[in-house]
Amino acid sequence: MKLIINLNFMFALSLFILLNSCSKTNDNTIKPSTETTKPEILSLISKKSQIFGISDATDIVCNAKGGNLIYKWEVDLGDIIPQGSDHSKIKFSGAACCEGDKEITCTVSNDKGSVSKTVIVKIIPEIRIPAINDLSTDLKEIHYGTNEIARFNCFAIGGGNIKYEWAVDCGKIIYPTSDSSKVQYLATEACKGNRFVSCKISNEKGEDTKSIQINVYK
Repeated sequence: MKLIINLNFMFALSLFILLNSCSKTNDNTIKPSTETTKPEILSLISKKSQIFGISDATDIVCNAKGGNLIYKWEVDLGDIIPQGSDHSKIKFSGAACCEGDKEITCTVSNDKGSVSKTVIVKIIPEIRIPAINDLSTDLKEIHYGTNEIARFNCFAIGGGNIKYEWAVDCGKIIYPTSDSSKVQYLATEACKGNRFVSCKISNEKGEDTKSIQINVYK
């Protein structure tokens, strides 16, 4: 009889431990925080709407609410540098390879969900002192009085709004198209001899000039 009672006691004790163990596991299930709400982006603002090449940058701030927020930033081309402890602010910069409109996306998330918003920053070429890389012509000699035309091409770098000005000491400069980097030269009998056709370029940073010699003969 004593043995049977002890066995029943051990069985009851084991069942009690098993039930308590299962109950403890259920109590430890992670539940969403009652102190957060679904994220909402109130504003996404870039200090500048456009930046110049690699030497310029802009601050972008994402203002959001919801509690326990995690910020993630993305862009297809350009550099994103997080600022502050929560990364709700970044510094964005680009390079010549990134020219054009860039979409910078901020995604804000917590245990209730996530939301995204995009701002556009335009990367434009960095303006430098202009330089003429090449000044060329298809003819170094032309006959006067035959309507023979020499074509000139002025290739410049520097960015910005580059302006082209052409000059020659004798003869006529012709602009066949709206592209003023390409012109034509027509000479008369009075121009026989060596002539110099010059191209002058300029932008907001400065200017550059080069000349090329052409021989006018009968």
